[in-house]
Amino acid sequence: MNTTPSTHVLIIGAGFAGGMAAVRLAGRSRGRVRVTVVNPRPTFVNRLRLHHVAIGRQVAAPSIREMLGSDVTFVEGWVTALDPDAGRATVTGPEGVRDLRYDRVVLATGSTTEPVPVPGGEHAHGVADLAAAERLRSAFADLPGGADVAVVGGGFTGLETVGELAEARPDLRVRLVTAGEVGGWFGQKAAAHVRTSLDRLDVESVGGSHVRAVEHDRLLLDDGAEVPADLTVWCGGFASPPLAREAGLAVDPAGAVLTDSALQSVSHPQVMAVGDAAHTVAPHGGRFSMSCQFAFPSAAHAADLLRDDALGRADDVPAPLDLGFQGRCVSIGSRAAVLQLTTRDDVATDRAWTGPGVNAFKRFQVRGVVSAIGVARRAPGLIRWPGSGRTAGPVEARVAG
Repeated sequence: MNTTPSTHVLIIGAGFAGGMAAVRLAGRSRGRVRVTVVNPRPTFVNRLRLHHVAIGRQVAAPSIREMLGSDVTFVEGWVTALDPDAGRATVTGPEGVRDLRYDRVVLATGSTTEPVPVPGGEHAHGVADLAAAERLRSAFADLPGGADVAVVGGGFTGLETVGELAEARPDLRVRLVTAGEVGGWFGQKAAAHVRTSLDRLDVESVGGSHVRAVEHDRLLLDDGAEVPADLTVWCGGFASPPLAREAGLAVDPAGAVLTDSALQSVSHPQVMAVGDAAHTVAPHGGRFSMSCQFAFPSAAHAADLLRDDALGRADDVPAPLDLGFQGRCVSIGSRAAVLQLTTRDDVATDRAWTGPGVNAFKRFQVRGVVSAIGVARRAPGLIRWPGSGRTAGPVEARVAG
C-alpha cells in the first residue's frame, strides 16, 4: 500500500484541541497525511490550572514535542500571517521567519480574556492565558495583609479563580463581583453549594450590578456603589486571537471563526476551526459552549473528516459534529466542588453531586485532560463522546470539563 503522504495539514495551536486533532489525525490516516503543528511555546499550557499558577503553585508543563510524538512535526513560533487562499502561513519563531505551505489548515488558537470593556481596564489582571496568570501571580504575592481583592465575573473561571485566591490568602478581603445572581447558571442544589462554599472561604459576593469603571483601588458599579479593590482580576468574556480576522475569515464579534456544523469556515471551507477558536452552531441554535467538552470532540471530529478526505472516503456533505453535553464540574478552592449535570444542550438540570467524591473527580479530571492527548496518540481511535453514536470509551470522563 502506498503510504506516501498526499496531504499536508497545518494545525495552528497545541492546546487541548490542537493537540488532540494532531495526534488523532496522524495516528489514523495510514501515513497519507503529513501533520505539522505550530505553537508559540515548546511546553503545554493546562488552561484549567492557570488559577493555580496565579497563586504560585507549580503546574506541570510537559514538552509538546514529546506529547505529539514522532509522527507529528512540531514548529515553535507564532503564525503571524495566514493566506487561506494560497495555502501559506508565515511563522516567526526562534529560528527566524519562514513560510509554511499546506493543503488544509485547522485553527486551534484558543482564546484569552477579552479586553476589559470599561474605562480603567489597564488596572485589571486576567487569568485566561499563561502570561496573564504569571503577571497576576506577582501582583497577588505582593499584596499586604488586609488588602482588598475583587474578582469580576461569576462564570466558571471567576468562581474557580476567586476560590483559589481566597483559600491561598485568608489574610485578604476577597469579593466576587458579578452582574447576575451568584451561581445563577446552576440548578438549585448546585447553586446553594456554590454560595455555601464561597461563604466558608469568607468571599463576599456582590451580585446584580455591572462594573462601569476600574480604578487603581476600587470598582465603580452602575448602581452607584463602589467596591474596594487593591487588585482586580477580570474574568469576563473571552476573545480569540486576531489571526482569523486578519486572514479575512468570517468571524464573530469576539474573533472566533464562524463555522458550519462540520467545523468548516463559512467563508473559506478549506479552513477548519476547533475548540475555543470556533463559533460552531449547536443543534439547539446557540453556539457550542467553550469547554473541554467541546474542544476534544471538535478536534477529534475534524481529524476524522480530514482523514476521510485524504483516504478518498469523504462524503459529498461532511458529517456534522453531534455533541451531547453531560455535566460541568467546578471547584471552589481545593476542598469543595460540584458536578452539575446538564441536558445535551448544556442546560443545567436539577441534578447535582457534591462531596469528597466530586472533589476527587475534579482533581482526576484536571490531570486527565492532559493525559488524554497522550492516550489518543497511543490509541488514536479511543477518544469518543456521547454524540458520536458509539459506546463511550473509557477515557470519556477524563475529557469532559
